[in-house]
Formats: sequence, C-alpha cells, structure tokens
Amino acid sequence: MADFQVRLNRTNKYKVTQEKTVVAENLSDLADVSVSNLGGSDNYVMVYSASLGKYTLVPADNVLSSAVEDNQLPSDFINQLDTDLDDKIDLDAGTF
Repeated sequence: MADFQVRLNRTNKYKVTQEKTVVAENLSDLADVSVSNLGGSDNYVMVYSASLGKYTLVPADNVLSSAVEDNQLPSDFINQLDTDLDDKIDLDAGTF
C-alpha cells in the first residue's frame, strides 16, 4: 500500500493513504453463505435458511418439492403443466 503526501502550503501537511477494498471471489468467501452441503453435482440454487441465519445451496428439486408440500405452487405453473402434460399422458378409461 503506497502512502502519498499532499501539501497545500508550507505549514500544513496532509497525509493521504489508499484503502484496499476486499472483494469476494467465491461464494464460500462470504460470511453469510454456507456451501458446505454441495454434493459435487450441478443444479443447486441459493436459499435463505432461517435456522442457520445464512444462505445455503440446495438442489433445485428441493425447491419444487417444498413448494408442493406446502401447496405454494403458483396457479400459472400448474396450468402450464396441465397444458404440457395433456398431450403426453394418454389415459384409457375403458368402455362403459
């Protein structure tokens, strides 16, 4: 870190120093992020864990599973699934 001296007049001396800003290069460098649960695979998303008081990485499938468990799937998502699956599922109810 270099120091600089700036003089405005002969009687006053001012010292100016540079400050170094530290920037995290990885998520693991942040104090409020836990990456300890990474299983070495892809498709993780970051969510906030109130019990841990920090952000954690969880498999993306966990987010959908959690939304289903507490009935929080948005209706537009359900409607899109209904439309997408209409042509893929062929149910034969037999004859009456």
